[in-house]
Amino acid sequence: MTSAELHETASSVYDSCDPKFLRDLREASGMDVFVLARTACLSVAQVRQLESDEGGHLFYSLTIKRQAYKRLLMILGAEPPTVEVPEAFRHAHQVADAHLNTLDQIVAMSHLPSMQRSMGDVMRETLDKWLAHKQALGALLMLLGAVLLFIKFGEPQTLALVGPASPAAQAISAPEAVATAPAASADTLAPLSANLASVAVSAAVSAKPAACAFTDDDLPGLTPFTANKEGRYVYVVSNTDSDICVVDGAKQATSLVLKAGEGRSVYGVPPWQLSGTNLAKVQIYFQGGRVSLPDAAATRVKLIEVPVTR
Repeated sequence: MTSAELHETASSVYDSCDPKFLRDLREASGMDVFVLARTACLSVAQVRQLESDEGGHLFYSLTIKRQAYKRLLMILGAEPPTVEVPEAFRHAHQVADAHLNTLDQIVAMSHLPSMQRSMGDVMRETLDKWLAHKQALGALLMLLGAVLLFIKFGEPQTLALVGPASPAAQAISAPEAVATAPAASADTLAPLSANLASVAVSAAVSAKPAACAFTDDDLPGLTPFTANKEGRYVYVVSNTDSDICVVDGAKQATSLVLKAGEGRSVYGVPPWQLSGTNLAKVQIYFQGGRVSLPDAAATRVKLIEVPVTR
């Protein structure tokens, strides 16, 4: 039996498990049944059953029997049947594009708002937004308290002694302070209230996060190791709670407030600017691959598009 005949016949006997074909093939190769069984990790009884098509329960299922038959044929030199591949998937780059397009659709669908959110989900989302800006809210409350203290300073209130506290330091009321220290009049205390208000305003300004906007500064430029897609979007995943600023080449700024394990995609045009205090703990994906920061302390980077590799 020639190799051409073996190749032509193998396609029709793989699924039928023809015992005569297997027996003739083994005899033509000159291989002993014991050697064939040991090579295929089967028992001699199983090989003889496949060559004689005798009944029995030496195989757990028909699928296992067919797989054992195919393994024997391949050991004896028979080629596996040819599988017809569709024309659209005969080139590697077409298969890669199909997979990447599918991933893009999945990511886009994951960012669509849910149409069946309960009232509890809406309340939790609102609470999360308030907690994300708790520093600015605390500074605002401090400012409001300072203003009220300034407006109502003439009314009897309890004042705490400012400075290094001693065991004998106690709170005294405003009338008692005026009685014990006549020089401390309203004209003298008014500048103190003004200073408290200015300190509260400074705290509010310092607690406010930096604005998310385009910058003309010279930022470290990063490119992906391999580019499989165009740079029309950036995907970030944060390992911890982070505030990330993403600006595209059209100077369109997007501020992201991410929780630990949360990911977001931002669409636009390259080049991109990314900044944030926890940027080292954020995974950045650009053009189908992950981008590594040049320095663990880097807080601002620039993503530069490179030609797509096909």
